[in-house]
Amino acid sequence: MIRVGFVLANSASWTGGLIYLRNLITTVMALPDRQIEPVLITTPETPDADLLGFEAITVLRTPLVGQGRGPRVLRKASAVLLGRNLPLERFLRRNRISVLSHSGILGAKATVPSIAWLPDFQHVRMPEFFQPAEVEARDRGYARIAAEADLILLSSEDAKRDLTKFAPEVLGKSRILHFTAGMVRADDARGAPFLAETYGLDRPFFYLPNQFWKHKNHGLVIDALALLAKDGDAPLVVSTGKAEDRRNPTYFTELMAHAAALGVGDNFRVLGLVPYDHLSVLSREAVALINPSHFEGWSTTVEEAKSMGKAIILSDIPVHREQAPERGVYVPTDDPAAMATAMRSVLAGWSRAADEVAMAAATAALPARRRAFGETYQRIVLEAVARDA
Repeated sequence: MIRVGFVLANSASWTGGLIYLRNLITTVMALPDRQIEPVLITTPETPDADLLGFEAITVLRTPLVGQGRGPRVLRKASAVLLGRNLPLERFLRRNRISVLSHSGILGAKATVPSIAWLPDFQHVRMPEFFQPAEVEARDRGYARIAAEADLILLSSEDAKRDLTKFAPEVLGKSRILHFTAGMVRADDARGAPFLAETYGLDRPFFYLPNQFWKHKNHGLVIDALALLAKDGDAPLVVSTGKAEDRRNPTYFTELMAHAAALGVGDNFRVLGLVPYDHLSVLSREAVALINPSHFEGWSTTVEEAKSMGKAIILSDIPVHREQAPERGVYVPTDDPAAMATAMRSVLAGWSRAADEVAMAAATAALPARRRAFGETYQRIVLEAVARDA
């Protein structure tokens, strides 16, 4: 069995990445012909709550992957002097880990192969959402990773087109891995009564589960609600996610002030970060999911809609077209009237019975989709190990 290491060093600020890793590792562990063994490497400070869902695998704690000054200085000194992260490399060897995945790189002279993940090129396509210094830093980091990684994982064909422009010389070692999201708990019987008791949700609602980052474009939905309110039929939109954007620290406050100024504050209800096992209940009970984002690498929200057979109203961007949800309704990213029309139409056509039929079909198809996802990743790992032999 080939042991594959994954580093989880900043779970508090990387909620989407945490869900991604949990989903990938769970999928791999379910493969009937599994040849790889995931190992999670994290810091001594990582809360046990962030490790829920990783019970089936080995979890190693070490300060070597920490973000504090000491570990960072050690990594930088080793890279400058040796061209490799020797302390971490020795740790991996000591724990019989044959390849590092999704976790950066170990250096040009490393003896342990690495599979780097470049989830998206948002800073290249939409630099207006970043500070210039961060764009430059990301460019340098991406260029180094692209040059030194044994293989590069991309989440979409859309990202591959960006890599073609960013670093065409490394296209030959890029591989596309379309992740498939599973329902958090397919057997969860909690429903509308649970949401009414826990969150006071006592009427039909749309669910927008994006983090509160500016490029996620929550304002489009708020403006659509304002248009619907003029006709007296503004629905309820429930949103979850961390209410902060480090690149735009005033974004959430301004967004909520905007909703209040338009008179739809009560129609746009923010629950913040909710327990992981509540997500499937919210998704299942919603009329539809919404993802109005300006940019995505490969949207988890869209994949969850596909896995649950839910309707989803989503922005008309290339990667969303690539994901192609069966019950998707596309709207331009800058057209509140189109969003309002889509919300009105989807709500008018919604029925619980139709949702249950669609969910049953999606649930039946999900194991094969997840197996294909896991097998594709396993082939990439085996290739990386073979290239290094």
